[in-house]
Parts: sequence; C-alpha cells; structure tokens
Amino acid sequence: MLTYAFDAGMTERRRRPALALAALAVLAGGCRRAQERPNLVLVTVDTLRADHTTPYGYGRDTTPVLARLAREGVVVDQAYAPMATTGPSHASMFTSRYPLSLGYLRNGQRLDEGLTTLAERLHAAGYRTSAAVSSFVLDKRLGFAQGFGTYDSRFEKQRATATMERWEGLTVPAGFDRRADETTDIALAWLARRGKDRPFFLWVHYFDPHQPYSPPTPWDGRFAPAAGKGPADMVALYDGEIAFTDHGLGRLVDAIEAEGLSARTLVVVTADHGEGLMQHGHMGHGLHLYEEAVRVPLVFRWPGSLPAGARLPGPVEHVDLVPTVLDLLGVPRGQDELQGQSLAPALRGGTGTAGHDTRRAVFLQRRLYDAGVVSGFAVKGEKFAVRAGQWKYIEAPEEETRELYDLGADPGETKDLFAADAAVADRLARGLAAWRGRFDRRARARDDSSTEMQEALRALGYVQ
Repeated sequence: MLTYAFDAGMTERRRRPALALAALAVLAGGCRRAQERPNLVLVTVDTLRADHTTPYGYGRDTTPVLARLAREGVVVDQAYAPMATTGPSHASMFTSRYPLSLGYLRNGQRLDEGLTTLAERLHAAGYRTSAAVSSFVLDKRLGFAQGFGTYDSRFEKQRATATMERWEGLTVPAGFDRRADETTDIALAWLARRGKDRPFFLWVHYFDPHQPYSPPTPWDGRFAPAAGKGPADMVALYDGEIAFTDHGLGRLVDAIEAEGLSARTLVVVTADHGEGLMQHGHMGHGLHLYEEAVRVPLVFRWPGSLPAGARLPGPVEHVDLVPTVLDLLGVPRGQDELQGQSLAPALRGGTGTAGHDTRRAVFLQRRLYDAGVVSGFAVKGEKFAVRAGQWKYIEAPEEETRELYDLGADPGETKDLFAADAAVADRLARGLAAWRGRFDRRARARDDSSTEMQEALRALGYVQ
C-alpha cells in the first residue's frame, strides 16, 4: 500500500486531527443538540454518467427513483468529479481536498490517516456512522473506514462480478465486488438495528455500472437485445446496470420513508466518475478527462428544508460536498483546510452564491500512469484540465498534448480548437498552472500569494 507523506512531522500531523475533533465536539455542543440534528444518507454510484440518468434528460428511463428524489429536491446541472478514478475521487469527496493536494494519484493508495474525513467530523458531532461499500477499491485497509463505527467491505468470491487475485499491487483475499442488492441488504440491516438516540450518517456505495456490464435478470434485457456484443449492446447493458442500481436506491429510500425519517434525513446521491462508452474511442474510464468521464449526477433531497424541483446550474466540484453537508446539518467545520465551497445557501434557494456562478473554474486531473499502452492508448504521467465558462482546456505535459474545446458550441468535445484559439488556450493554461502551483503538495517550493498566481486564478474566477 502506498502512503504519501509530504513533511517530516507525520507524528504531529496525526495528533492534530484528534485535537481538532475534540474541539469540534465542544463546538458542536453549542450549536444544536445531537439528537435534534438531521440524518445524512450519502449514496455514491460507481461509473455513473450524469447524461445516462433520467433527471439529466436521458432518453431511457434508467433512474426513476433518482428522478423522484430530483422532483422532491435539488438537482445540480453541472457537477464534476475531480478524476475519473474511484479511490482519488472518493478521497476528495470525504476530505474536501483535490487529489493533487492529497497526493492521491491512483487507485490502491491509502488515504492519509492524518486527514479529517466527513465521517470523523460527524462522529465527533455525535452521529452514529456506518458504511456499506461494494468494491475492493474502497476496502477498509485503504483508509476509507476512518470515522465509521461499522464499515462493511466484505465480498464473496463466488458472487462477485469481477474476479482477480492481485489488483494495483495488492492481494485481493476474496471477491472484488458485490451487487447492489447485497449492499442494500447490509445497509438496511444496519438501519434496523441502529440506536435511535442519535442522528446517523450512512454511506452506501454501489459498484454495478462498472465493467463488466452484467446486470442480473430482468435488468439484463431491459434495454438490451437477447444477444449482441457491439458498442450499442454494451451501452444497453450499462444502462441495465444503472436501472438495477436505481432499484437498490429505491429500497433504501423506501426504508427511510417507512420509518418516518424523510423530513429529518438529507439524502445526497452522486457518482465517483463517468464512463467513456466509446465517445472518444474508449469504453471505460481513467484515461480521459472528457465530459463523459467526469460529469456526474448530484441530487440533494431534504423535504421541508430544501426546495422541491429546484435546479442549480453549477458548475460545482466534489470538494464542495463536505462544507455543503456540514452547513446543511448545522455541524461546525472546525479549523481544517477545506478546498471546496458550500452550496448550502444556493440549495436553500439563495442567489448569487456558489452553485449559481456559471463562470466558476473547475479543475480536473487524470490518474498517474507509468509510461505504457492502456486500451490502445499511449499513456505517460498525468493529464490536467480546466473548465471555465464555455471553454475546456486539457493538457498532458509528459505526453506533450494540448487541447481546447468550446463546450457551448461543441458539448461532445469533437472539434479541437487549440490551434485556432491559442490565446484562449494560453490564458487557461496559466490559470491551470497557478492552480497546480497552489495545490500540488509534491512541489518543493511555491508561493501561494504571488501576484502572477493570484492574477491567473482570479482571471478564471477562482479567487475573488
């Protein structure tokens, strides 16, 4: 397992979260009594493109349950994962830090225990915490169990859809994953036996839309013909996996409603990344930073506390999740560094706040690759991207490639305008370089307050 430490004072760094959480618990007592706080259910779906879900206008009704949550809550139209890779994306969600800042650059690394996660924050504020995940990528040994009272990452080999003995340098002791129905069963069992004297935070992760696309009956034939192995058939099976996962989400929502907890429970549904589906020659994910790989659904439902049927234009990022949830739940943020913005005012119906700023810059990066060939594509090192307004700029320094797209005129990123609009590309490149200089913890020296860096970020609307 790989652990990234960026300073020599590791022991002191590991003391700080405990002290910070202790202070957080004291602060929390002064806000709202623990038993009066709302519950939180966070659902993350692996490999779920926003544009293959019903609330985002997909032609197939793949997600009727998610559509119901959207009608009863708030949909963010443009939400972005920071990387099309599961481990770093979830790490960003739970810490409000970019993968670049975390040094979490590929799957199989261990989340630094010196960080304070969302689960730790809520546990310190009096919450019961539990997680049921569906993939070895989020195994408890990789640090994602921090702050959870129970963390279920047990997978039976005979029921797994993916089987392997080694993955990213790690030994896989049993199965690699489990289906949504099993994970839902585990989550519902915990809900039934939990103590009811305190609010709860339940995280449920579903793996099913990930390859191999093998939905169980009857979802295997819902959108797909009886036989066929072409790209269209694979997409139909992918959609079947989404529909099967949505069914599991429905069971979870039904259980909350059956207990009469809807008005006291904030439900958040998102995804760790999207899927290529051959739009740019790649069926899977991880290689590219095109929209299909990084645009994800994001829905908030809390009846009576958030407006029903509302939509925020965005764009927003996964780093926004922690400050948003803490503000909605009334839990103090503490003094830890949070790199995201709170969407709480906008979700409650406010204007002129984060969530409404269509000029906001969104920063993306690809996982770190050793030089080689993956799925027919030559890869080497990292790739970065920035979206600002209508423009999307992508660069891969080690591969020596630069791309520019006008998402307003070309949302599918089919026409590279780098040669035609070099001035726009250079402006975005400077902003991207400034962002990297600010957040890359591998840099030996940087000046966060330099005039050039601040001006480059300000030009992208990243700093005021």
